[in-house]
Amino acid sequence: MKLKGVVTLRKVILVIHGMRTGQLNETLLRFTHSLFEGTQLDYDIAFLESETRDLNHCIKQSIDQGYRRIQIVPLLLFTASHYFEDIIEMKTEWQSRYPNIHFQLAKPLGTHDKMETWVRAQIENYQAIIDDNTAIVVLAHGNKRFEEPDNALKRISNHLTKLDYACFSAMVYGDLNFKATLPPLARRFQRILVIPYFFYDGFLVNRTKRQIEAMQLSSDIVFTSAINFHPILKDVILARIHELEEASNVSDTTQS
Repeated sequence: MKLKGVVTLRKVILVIHGMRTGQLNETLLRFTHSLFEGTQLDYDIAFLESETRDLNHCIKQSIDQGYRRIQIVPLLLFTASHYFEDIIEMKTEWQSRYPNIHFQLAKPLGTHDKMETWVRAQIENYQAIIDDNTAIVVLAHGNKRFEEPDNALKRISNHLTKLDYACFSAMVYGDLNFKATLPPLARRFQRILVIPYFFYDGFLVNRTKRQIEAMQLSSDIVFTSAINFHPILKDVILARIHELEEASNVSDTTQS
């Protein structure tokens, strides 16, 4: 129950995968800060992979600073191992240790409707080369143990197909592996437009491009850019935070 006249200090923690070594985390920090430059959002950035700035550190620091409501917003496209096994388990552990702190966990970003808008924009950017002989492939990370990413990406592809695009799903890992999904498409279509559904054109995207090129498929292969911290991510993140705020308000109303 929220008492009248009492302001509950809220901290938003944006969780990025990151890397334990190298300069990638610094680059991701700059990208993320640029999204929220000029806003009044009270946030911190944590990495799943970091020697000094992991999620445990950021949660502990927020509690020590007096925050009593902590909203965890994963900068992940889909729910899979990092969401279920890392973030949820960590949130549950902290909630048990600090029952008076209100912890909230947002949904991943890739399933928000605005992200489909980004995919459509990528398609429109390549409209000049898209015809009946073009297959559009949305390529994402995937996971060998969780089916949620496959199902979420299929929903996006199926909806785009209903909008008169021949749109298909492929993953780097799991049942929709591109090495199995692309050859049949190459036999049906003269051109394949690959849209990397990744936050940035990093190591994995570039490696996958090389692997696809090495397959020497019969179709012409065209790659768009990845999301590369497009400004639409700011809108999606703020929308996920708004969802948490609405859930908190409903909870407060129920308890009062």
